[in-house]
This record gives sequence, C-alpha cells and structure tokens, in this order.
Amino acid sequence: MNAVTTTTVRGACPHDCPDACALITTVQGGIAIKVQGNPEHDHTNGVLCTKVSRYTERSYHPQRVLTPLKRVGPKGSGQFEPVGWDTALADIADRLRHIAARGPGAAQAILPYNYAGTMGLVQGDSVSARFFNRLGASLLDRTICSNAGGEALVHTLGGKVGMRVEHFAQARLILIWGSNSIASNLHFWRYAQEAKRKGARLVCIDPRRTETADKCHEHVALLPGTDAALALGLMHELIVHDWLDHDYLQRHTQDWERMRERALQWPPQRVAQVCGIDPDQVRRLARDYGACRGEDGGS
Repeated sequence: MNAVTTTTVRGACPHDCPDACALITTVQGGIAIKVQGNPEHDHTNGVLCTKVSRYTERSYHPQRVLTPLKRVGPKGSGQFEPVGWDTALADIADRLRHIAARGPGAAQAILPYNYAGTMGLVQGDSVSARFFNRLGASLLDRTICSNAGGEALVHTLGGKVGMRVEHFAQARLILIWGSNSIASNLHFWRYAQEAKRKGARLVCIDPRRTETADKCHEHVALLPGTDAALALGLMHELIVHDWLDHDYLQRHTQDWERMRERALQWPPQRVAQVCGIDPDQVRRLARDYGACRGEDGGS
C-alpha cells in the first residue's frame, strides 16, 4: 500500500490586494488540505482574510462551477445549462464579431467588464485593452474598488502612491474615513491597534456604526453623501486657527487661494446642519488634526 505524502508549498495570494499575503499550503496526495498565512511575512504576520483562510472550501466545494453556463431561458429566470469551453468561446466570439461588424456606434454596446483575472501583467495591462480597442468597445476604467481613490491620489500626489502601512503604528491620530477596516483591511488594523496602544487617537467617519467605528475612540456618524462638507469644514477650522503647513502649501499645491476661499464658506455650524452632526465634533476633530502638524508621527 502506497503511503500518502504530505508536502507544503509556499506561494502568495492571487487576489488583487496590496497586502500580497504570503501563503503556506499543505498538500496531501495531490489535494490542498489547508491554507495558512506565512508567519515569516512581516506585513501579514501569518494572518489571512476570511476569503483566503477558507480557500480549500471554495476550491473543493461540491457546488463550485467548473464549466461555462449558457442561459437557456429569459433574463432573470435563472435557467442555465452547462456547455463545453470550445462551444462557449466560439459562441462569444461569434457574438462579438457580429456586433463589431455593425460599425463603431454599435460596437460601443460591448462592455468589457473584466479586470485583473489571474493577475498576469500581459492580460491585465496589455492584451485585453488591445483586444477590446480593436473591437471598438466602450472604454471603462474597469476597476470596481479604487477608481475614486486613485484619481484623488493622482491629483494630490501626482501618482497612485501611498505610505508604508507600517508607518501607521507611529501615528498620533488616525482618521478611518468610510472604511470598515476590521472587515476589509485587517492588516492595516493591526498597525492601527499598535498605534492606539501607544496613545494614538482613532476616529472613524462613517454613516454606519461598523465594527471598526465601535472600536475607535470616536465615531463621526455623518449623513450619507455629506463627506465633502465635513472635509471643507475641517479645512475651515485649520485655516482660521492657522494650523497649516505654509511651506508645503506654497511649494506643492495649486490654486490654494481658491481652495481657501471655498473652505471659508463652511464654518462648523453649516457643516453640522448638512452632515447631521454636532458642530463641536468638527471643531474637536480639526483641533486634534492641527495639533499633529510638525510632530514626529503626525496624522
């Protein structure tokens, strides 16, 4: 009787996440039986998110879809039948060819709603863009998670760059704005907790009382869609109390005077009416933010 061999395979998570978690997969008889984080990976410290920690259940689930499914009933009816890959690909190619042949206007009906796939650079950054451009399809950014944040980073910093997450452990004030970090960014949360133990103040800005908001020192429960008003109100307080880095504003910003003029139209009382919060919350948060300027480990 042949003995079943057990081996471990080291790798990295294939999902499109900046944490890039290191994985250790235990394989027995050619089947993955356990996926765990690599404790030697400094950033994740062996901790995985819920999606990946249950990877084997997903991969070997009896209801996992293993073949293409073709709709055989009206939209919304839930009627599908399995077909082979050759049949599915030929059907899709025929439909795309038929639409593209009707001209540029009709080709825009092709909506290329795909993104990173297997995370290959050739697929993600090259082939699919050329393919859909050749068809005359509609142009989409195609990311479902970071478009707004990416644009903000480009306009603010000149590129989609960020800070090392480890640096959050040295912060004095952490604003968690519109993010339920415990559920969606657990590795950042580890550093936020480290900062909290060192005396940092954590503030969550979110209409919902999330798990993260519940663990912060303060929850700013503004009304949905009023984030810009709160941001302008914070700027108002920073300006009127001169909690500003004038050298940075002069060297690294554009149209500051126009921004200043706009922000001064949003005193805490007006912000409170729009956002549904106490005006003292705006004043206190701006004061805490301004107090960090120039200190080691600022906000």
